[in-house]
Amino acid sequence: MLNADRLSPSGLEYLAQQHVLTYMEDAVSQLLESRDDISQYGIARFFTEYFNSVRQGTHILFREFNFVQATPHNRASFLRTFWRCFRTVGKNGGEFSLSISNTLCLEQN
Repeated sequence: MLNADRLSPSGLEYLAQQHVLTYMEDAVSQLLESRDDISQYGIARFFTEYFNSVRQGTHILFREFNFVQATPHNRASFLRTFWRCFRTVGKNGGEFSLSISNTLCLEQN
């Protein structure tokens, strides 16, 4: 028989798998950086907005590479955001892509 305890991680293992400490550290760091602005909104609202942005994947915008590559969720969020921004280049920019390729080939020769 399967033991249910082996299938479900403990609380600490789950928090580690989900990188909760990384997000908590980042949230507190962001809170301290913008503490002047927080006084008008409140700490609870700040954390709510921070974790909503993590859930939506927008928390990686304008962030350094170290933060973007810190967790699998951050990397996936970056790729989704990048794709949303530049997918039209592939569809509508066929000639643009071709001209870049030709330029690169000419520069190499």
